[in-house]
Amino acid sequence: MHHLLLAIATLAPPAQPTEEVRGHIEHAGEARIVHVYGTPAEMGYAHGWLVGADFVRGIQQLFEILPPSTHGMVEVMRGWTPLISLSPAHREELSAMYRGLRDRVGEDGLILPGVERPLDETDLLLWNGYDMFRVVGCSGFTVWGAQTSDGAALTGRTLDLAVFSPHWVDTQILLVRHPTTGYATASLTPVCLLGAMTGINEHGVCAFLHDGDGPQMDAVLEPERPVMLAMLDILQQATPETAQEVARRELSSQGPFPFSYMVRVIDGNVSKDAPARTWHLGPDGTRPAKPGRSLTITTNHTTASGDEPPRLRVGDSYARYAMLHEACRPEQGLMDFDAAWKALALVEQDHRSFMTLHAIVVQPGSGAVQLCFAGTNERGQLRPAMNRPVTTLQLRDLFATKPPEATPTEATPPEATAPEATPTEAKPREEAGTEAKSHASFTPLPVAARENG
Repeated sequence: MHHLLLAIATLAPPAQPTEEVRGHIEHAGEARIVHVYGTPAEMGYAHGWLVGADFVRGIQQLFEILPPSTHGMVEVMRGWTPLISLSPAHREELSAMYRGLRDRVGEDGLILPGVERPLDETDLLLWNGYDMFRVVGCSGFTVWGAQTSDGAALTGRTLDLAVFSPHWVDTQILLVRHPTTGYATASLTPVCLLGAMTGINEHGVCAFLHDGDGPQMDAVLEPERPVMLAMLDILQQATPETAQEVARRELSSQGPFPFSYMVRVIDGNVSKDAPARTWHLGPDGTRPAKPGRSLTITTNHTTASGDEPPRLRVGDSYARYAMLHEACRPEQGLMDFDAAWKALALVEQDHRSFMTLHAIVVQPGSGAVQLCFAGTNERGQLRPAMNRPVTTLQLRDLFATKPPEATPTEATPPEATAPEATPTEAKPREEAGTEAKSHASFTPLPVAARENG
């Protein structure tokens, strides 16, 4: 019987998209880059079709890991989704994303173990409102002026997060959105998130999300736009000259925020007082922190201007701040990409259920980017980002990528999105009827030697 079922599965026709797939996948080093184009609906469908099977497998894995006694809590959390406020465009994109992943895996492929119901759009909405119900870690810094060789801004950041599903960690992407309206953006992210926790736009403006140490509410009291979506909205509008004003307008237009957050917005504009600013969000509203003179550090707290010596307080956030402050002192020498990675390596998190999922170093003025993702090494071990190879990119190349041809060709089966190398990933643009593009032309930048797993 097993062989008969296998034969039937082998003969089953591949999944076919019901809408145009305006997107494609390409690879640069260890980075899987997912490009989506067009209207919110077009970008959402392409996102769901191309990598939605990884989201489905990840949540199925989560339900396999969770004790059966916790399944009821998941249903309670689904009841929170009316508190997640989406704009019409965000709602349209999320709905299309669900259609794309449903078409890719099929109705039978959506069944969640333990609860024996299909994954639905409410589950996807809850995932996209994640920051309203659970806070995130992270560490980062920006240096400029006298602390860099050319005075230009250089910024680094780690994203530290719980390992809900090893598959979600192992299948992170660089999502590049080419919208019909607004600036193009790129975000390092688990699959099927619309918003940006670690984002950058075509002008080099960066936005990074950090958990804060300010007051918090006991519960979400009214519908709110998730902070990740607010950050995406900032990036789609901001230039180096307008970034901080756009951030002020977008972040002040909602609230109170249920948790304490900090959003770092780096515009790279060294012609004014500072090319970076940290915005505090919480139940008491939104306010900017005073920038430092040539340095600002943010972990899960920050000081008055982000460049003072660390406070004499205990706790992981203060320890990480102290290590970054020591690494960024002028006496250590001018900061470059190599020094930035050495600084970030000091604050890497490596625990079984919590680790550094990805890290990035950016020079906004030149468009030079280096990044790395957590992933499984050759021994099958899940390793944090700084133990993985670094990929070097140039923003001008990343955002210059053209959309695929309008008519999609025959697609590969859903199994092609599994972590191991597959025909879908090996020739990603064949799905959209175009030739795969190589990023081999990107100019490498100096980077510290790294253990490969």
